[in-house]
Amino acid sequence: MLSGVWKKSVDIEIEKLGLEGWELVAVLPGKEDRRELYFKRPKLPVESSDDADSAKNKPTFKFTDDLRKAFREGLEEE
Repeated sequence: MLSGVWKKSVDIEIEKLGLEGWELVAVLPGKEDRRELYFKRPKLPVESSDDADSAKNKPTFKFTDDLRKAFREGLEEE
């Protein structure tokens, strides 16, 4: 999540993060003339030599981790 992006800078941020493999999935209005941008990127395959370790090395989505963190921070502020 990228919060507090000025409306005029949205295209610049989308292009910059797109070059790093991020894909825009949502844009929400923010305070004043700002926006909150939500991105995702494909999970990376994890190489494992043992099936027992595969559950431990299971890939996660960066977007999901960031969303969980933002949600927890929002609850702590109230």
